[in-house]
Amino acid sequence: MPSTDIQHQLINWYSHRHPGWQLKTSNRPASEDSLTWLKQLESKLLAPIAKEFGNITITYGFTSHELIRKVLKESPAHIAPDLDQHAAHEVNTKGTRICKRDGAACDTYIDGFENQMQVIARYIIENLEFDRLYFYGSSRPLHISVGPKKSHFVQLMTTRADGKRHPGKRGVGKDALKLIEISE
Repeated sequence: MPSTDIQHQLINWYSHRHPGWQLKTSNRPASEDSLTWLKQLESKLLAPIAKEFGNITITYGFTSHELIRKVLKESPAHIAPDLDQHAAHEVNTKGTRICKRDGAACDTYIDGFENQMQVIARYIIENLEFDRLYFYGSSRPLHISVGPKKSHFVQLMTTRADGKRHPGKRGVGKDALKLIEISE
């Protein structure tokens, strides 16, 4: 997958997921730090995954302050902007960082692995430098991030009967592989 396609998807993901949404400004990062971390996300995670497995589809990418406000208004379920790294290093109207964590994140499928995302999760855990990976199940997109801590933190996310998602078991590094196998 060409680099420009990954960058385009990271910024414009919402226009595919929510075609009717219009922004007053573009969803481009305002912060140089955001740009730096988005490039790291691409080079350290997305490009190696694409090279190994093929086409990537980003289902939730970078979120500017304006886009976060739109998401919170139109589709607020299952997001945590102060923790999820999708806003990278962007600030709100008060000049406060939206996300408390450094780095950048996206949620992604790999074409042909839509029902086997555990394969992609294993590859990331075993081969790539990452900060956080949230595993929602074999047929759900993976949340992956880069950050200065490179914590290799893996969180299983479960869905309750009422549809709300919540954190389940967690692990760090290669020990977390067992969590992925258990969840299959």
